[in-house]
Amino acid sequence: MQKITAPIIDRVDFVLGMKNRRVFETSVGVPSEELRSIVKAARDRQRMRYGGNYTNAIVSIKLFEEMVRFSPTQLTRIETVSSEEKLSTWFSLKILRLSRTISDARGKDTVSDTAVDEALNWKVQASRFHGSLMR
Repeated sequence: MQKITAPIIDRVDFVLGMKNRRVFETSVGVPSEELRSIVKAARDRQRMRYGGNYTNAIVSIKLFEEMVRFSPTQLTRIETVSSEEKLSTWFSLKILRLSRTISDARGKDTVSDTAVDEALNWKVQASRFHGSLMR
């Protein structure tokens, strides 16, 4: 198997593990219509925040920094984990953007500590998976 380079791997946001399900097994997740509504509301919040058709994923770093606030504790936590896990600056920025997106999906005006922890968890898991692809 050929190895994948770090710059390509850095662009993968997260990795989901999927369980095998039987065809007629009932789903325990969120119905599609409800999920669609949550995503639409989150994107609407982002477009209102930044103006235009911008979302957290594509807004410029400068505008993101102007419009989104993190507490000093949250930033320290992200810096500490990024350093411990040897995450790139690009990866750390994705953690910030993902934290804001998680809070938007929950209808929150501010980024919660829970959203930061969840984003860190997703990204660290992805980073560890990425590391296994590079070995």
